[in-house]
Amino acid sequence: MDSQEAEKADDSLLLPLKQLTEILSRLDTRMDMPKGDQLPSLPFDLLILIISCLPVKPLMRFKCVSKALYELINSQKFVKLHLNRSLQADSDGNLICFGYFSIHAFDFNGSPYHASNFYYPENIGYPRRLIGSCNGLVCFSFQADHLIIHNPATRAYKTLPNLPLTKKYCEVFAPIGFGYDCISDDYKVLQFAMKPSSGKIEYETLLYSWRTNAWEIIQNPPWNWDTVKLFPSILVNNSLHWMGCENKEIKCFNLSTKRYYEITLPGKISPGYSPTLGILRGQLAVVTYYLDIWILKEYGVQESWTRLFRCPSVEWNNLFDTLTTWHLGVGLTCSKDGSKILVGLAGGMPNFICCNLESKEARKIKISSFSHKLSVILPWVESLVPV
Repeated sequence: MDSQEAEKADDSLLLPLKQLTEILSRLDTRMDMPKGDQLPSLPFDLLILIISCLPVKPLMRFKCVSKALYELINSQKFVKLHLNRSLQADSDGNLICFGYFSIHAFDFNGSPYHASNFYYPENIGYPRRLIGSCNGLVCFSFQADHLIIHNPATRAYKTLPNLPLTKKYCEVFAPIGFGYDCISDDYKVLQFAMKPSSGKIEYETLLYSWRTNAWEIIQNPPWNWDTVKLFPSILVNNSLHWMGCENKEIKCFNLSTKRYYEITLPGKISPGYSPTLGILRGQLAVVTYYLDIWILKEYGVQESWTRLFRCPSVEWNNLFDTLTTWHLGVGLTCSKDGSKILVGLAGGMPNFICCNLESKEARKIKISSFSHKLSVILPWVESLVPV
């Protein structure tokens, strides 16, 4: 069930809203019920599973029904349950599209294609850059040193503390990575600053931890940051990924071990193909100038690079030229049956290419409701993760 279907039927799809409300409002008293009272007709565990299937909007309304429901929906256990079920149900099809004045969510499996406008906190200025998307949260940069983590579905956001720089740097860069560290159950942001020193550029790399709400200075990578296409970073296998400027390898940073390493591109991808990173069904992906779509089926195994699609197109080439000029990456998503891949291009007015894996054809599709130019397109799933 997708979000639009659930929202249209949130009064009757699983249980009538009135009946559901009556049952939930009794959860805080079910252990002290009089003998003549009847228990809810559904087992408690089953009821929780049913509620966890609902989209965020009705759940936010249900929090006003009773104290028990408020505590249930806010509980860490329920938030994780809802997130896991959302990831399973919406692992394919959903993208979040960021413009300089708007945020849109788009479901590739919807018909007709339509993008829904999302709220973002207007009182803190216009976003400068979308850094990343993970578990329903997005990280924004308003200035290089003004950052927030925001949940568009719940409208909650958190302002990150200032950077604890130890030197006087001439330039602080916007964050270059945001992701969830599943080892430490922590959300992290990676950023760096630099300053020239005797003709040599010095870097200082910093990592923000949600758990400690603080930045720490960490070891610099074995490469200079100016040799990396920094935006956007791709989160796969607990690591952030960027394409190297020479288009020969992928630069990586493990959020848990804080280790830097590289992944080599498949031999059939020439640097002249302008390979660009993406993520498809949780796997690292590469899209090229010739509309080649590759995925790394088994992470860490070079031989597992697999080409899913190839369809050279003049129209695609012209669009891709703009993309590679700004290093904005691609947004990738897949239909539920796996027969189609959608490639979204940022850097101007939204352009989406639908790649049919069965017919080997590619066509441009139009999506309504986009009112502004897009700068970043990333996979997304709505969640209750608190900020």
